[in-house]
Amino acid sequence: MVWRSLDKVDSSIYKGLAILLIVMHNFMHLFPKPKENEFEFQSVRVLDFIHLAISEPENLARLTLAFLGHYGVQVFIFLSAYGLTKKYLQEKPMYSQFLWQRLAKLYPAFILAIVTWLLVEGWVLGDYGLLGPIKVLYWNIVPLLLKLTLLSNFVPDYSLQPMGPWWFIPFIFQFYLVFPLLRHLHVRFGTTGLLVVSIASVVFAMFSGGKIGELNIYFTVVGHLPEICLGIYLASNRQSTMAVSNWWIVFALFIFVLGNFYETFWYFSHITVLIILLAGFTAMASRIRQLGLTKRLVLFFGEISMMLFLVNGFLREPYIGWAMFHDHWLLTIALCLASLATSTLLAHLLTVALSRGLASRFPKFPAFLARDLKKV
Repeated sequence: MVWRSLDKVDSSIYKGLAILLIVMHNFMHLFPKPKENEFEFQSVRVLDFIHLAISEPENLARLTLAFLGHYGVQVFIFLSAYGLTKKYLQEKPMYSQFLWQRLAKLYPAFILAIVTWLLVEGWVLGDYGLLGPIKVLYWNIVPLLLKLTLLSNFVPDYSLQPMGPWWFIPFIFQFYLVFPLLRHLHVRFGTTGLLVVSIASVVFAMFSGGKIGELNIYFTVVGHLPEICLGIYLASNRQSTMAVSNWWIVFALFIFVLGNFYETFWYFSHITVLIILLAGFTAMASRIRQLGLTKRLVLFFGEISMMLFLVNGFLREPYIGWAMFHDHWLLTIALCLASLATSTLLAHLLTVALSRGLASRFPKFPAFLARDLKKV
């Protein structure tokens, strides 16, 4: 395999492929079985997957997406680290300004998604009357406040509230908090520093069982440092291409497979599956770039990926209800695609709304704080 430095088109293609995996997973995993080993490990889950794949081969698409589709998140974590590293290769990010700029990009989209969710839950899906959105807001005020203050992932039982996929919002801000520090570590200690951080993360997860008390570290940046470090490492590579032995891909696949059966190896699952996906996406991107219509479609999904991620969770109804009621493989796929189409339409409209000025209304970095900026 030859790893090539990613340009904007490659990154958008990767985002497009990854968001499709995530959105379809978010639909398919609501079925009772199989459940995924995303935040914790249970060996029975892979046994359920194998049993169902053998007994219901017609459902293989649903089963595979339910069990494995969530790993598209690892691609987004990687791309976040890769993109920021490329941006700051020649300059040191000023910490306070860096965080404010990240918030200015993150918050408008998230707040717009929350408002849309309140409208959908209060008026479209719920029979709550004229004050429906206000009622939904009242019923969910605690988890919403925890999400908006970016604290929900540190509070047991609130990481996936009020909307499962939104756990990623506090997480990505945690990444923004540590990125300048990791970049500084890499500048000073090179690849060795990143390797030590990655190994320490995995070792800590193994000895802690992936938890600090009731806190699951896979809802936090601590559990995903290897993916972040890989993004920083590859973005810092001065060569436009880098030969990677296919044996590394085979080894990653071997460890990943073991990680579905044995907990010890599961702690390596997130980084090994990322290596596998990057190999696959690299091959697919080269092909997609040659296909006009397919390229435009995948790039489109890449461009709306943030809003699509934010809205798909509350647009699964009524499609998922119908799918689970009829439980027919072909109808399930059709309803999943219908849910995807609905989410795509709304995500596109909200993305256009943001691009036409809503995001620009977020306050600029306060000038009086500029005096206190400290380079990291």
